[in-house]
This record gives sequence, structure tokens and C-alpha cells, in this order.
Amino acid sequence: MMDKIIKYLGSSFNLMVKNADAGEYWRNIGLGHIAFDMMGKLPDTVPGEFETPSEKAGILSMMLDQMDELLSPRLCIAIRQEIERLNPGDGDNGRELALLRDFIDESLPMEDFCKKYNRRLLFDPVERTQEYEEAILEVEAECNAALEDTPRGMGFCFAYWSEKRRILAEHGIQWRSPAIMNPHVLFD
Repeated sequence: MMDKIIKYLGSSFNLMVKNADAGEYWRNIGLGHIAFDMMGKLPDTVPGEFETPSEKAGILSMMLDQMDELLSPRLCIAIRQEIERLNPGDGDNGRELALLRDFIDESLPMEDFCKKYNRRLLFDPVERTQEYEEAILEVEAECNAALEDTPRGMGFCFAYWSEKRRILAEHGIQWRSPAIMNPHVLFD
């Protein structure tokens, strides 16, 4: 059983790397959920795979490297909490965990979040909600299908944002694009 899990995790991680290399981080949300669940079924050490809990934490960190953590912050918080349990001395993980907790803390104004974490572009606060996080994988898949034949060059971001806004609205989520949130910025 453990060998099957490890083999599946290996192919999942390879696919996550391909998706990230293609800039399609959204595809790794579902894979991240499955891989994290499977990693949780494994003990903290597996001879020949990860000899110490900190090595297992390293594998989880490599998985996070293939994800846009702000697309699925609650999942990534759970993964980072597990990393913290496995490797409590990892300061980088602690800082990223604090960022994610602040990101989903809707009582922290978005402008304060951006200032604290040196983010120059404002984002729609709806992106911090659980409803958005739960819908985003499906929304991105629908956007990808709808824009399949649209060239990915200059101006594509506007077609993408328009489609994303439309599809999110179908999911009952009103979303404002980076262009709307940052009227002083020129996007391609």
C-alpha cells in the first residue's frame, strides 16, 4: 500500500512541476489537495524515501514551490502547519505561514496587508474568502476552456480577467480585476 502511495505521489509531483513550468498553477490546487492527503497517510519517516521528519517537511515544501499559495491559502496553511510540526525550526516556513494567515484574515485591511508584505498591486478582497478559494479551481478550468483559442500575447490579461469575472459571477462571486483595483497601473 505504501509503495502505491509513494509511486502516485511521484507522478503527481512530476505533473505539478510541469503545470508550474507552464504557469498553470491553478492546475496544482486539486493535485495539492490529493498529494497532501496522501502524504498524511505516510509515517513521518519512510526508509529510502525520507529518513527524517524534516526530510518529509522538505518534500512538502517542494510541493508548495509548485503552487500559487494565494490561490489556495487554507490548503497551504494546513501544509505549512504540517511542515512546522515536522521541522519546527524552519523560519522561512514560519514567515510564509504568517503571510497566509494574514492573507485570509479579513479583519486586516487589504491595504495594510499589501504594505506589510510589500505588495505593490492591490487585489480584490474577495480573493481572501473561503468561497473564492473553493470555487477557483473550477473557475480557472472554465476560463482555460473558454479562452483555449485566444492568443496568449499582449492584451490577453484583459480577455482573461473579463472571462474570470463572468465565470465567478456565475458562481455568485463578484470580483474586480487587477486593472480595476489598480487604475494607476498600465497593464498590457
